[in-house]
Amino acid sequence: MRVSRFLTAAGLALVIAVTMSVSSLAQSKTDADFDKLMKAVGAANGAMRGAAKEQNAAGLAAEAAKMVSLFKDSEAFWKARNNAEAAAWSAAAATHADGIAKAGADMGAAMGRIKELGGTCQTCHAKYRDKDANGFIIKKG
Repeated sequence: MRVSRFLTAAGLALVIAVTMSVSSLAQSKTDADFDKLMKAVGAANGAMRGAAKEQNAAGLAAEAAKMVSLFKDSEAFWKARNNAEAAAWSAAAATHADGIAKAGADMGAAMGRIKELGGTCQTCHAKYRDKDANGFIIKKG
């Protein structure tokens, strides 16, 4: 009985330590890191749209799957900055990208999800993206 309690307590301590480490890693992301992330999203989005235009279901699904992962990273970035709204938009974008990945050869369904994804991106960009002399930046304030 004591051994199982010890193992349970040790397991819980490990889970807490890992969670805190992951949380601190997400919080250490800089604006420059986020810029790289968004550039990767842009590249995957362009490749995904190209695959859709070519009716390449496999390419479309592969790029959409990349975007799911990228938007999960975006969600973590915004959560670490205590921005629930932007985190929710990132989560919604991941859901749309996942729908695109799962659409298979149904290009009509994929195109509908691509439109939804674009709308979600535009909403977030309108509120949180600004432009400076070097490119895009996160709006302050």
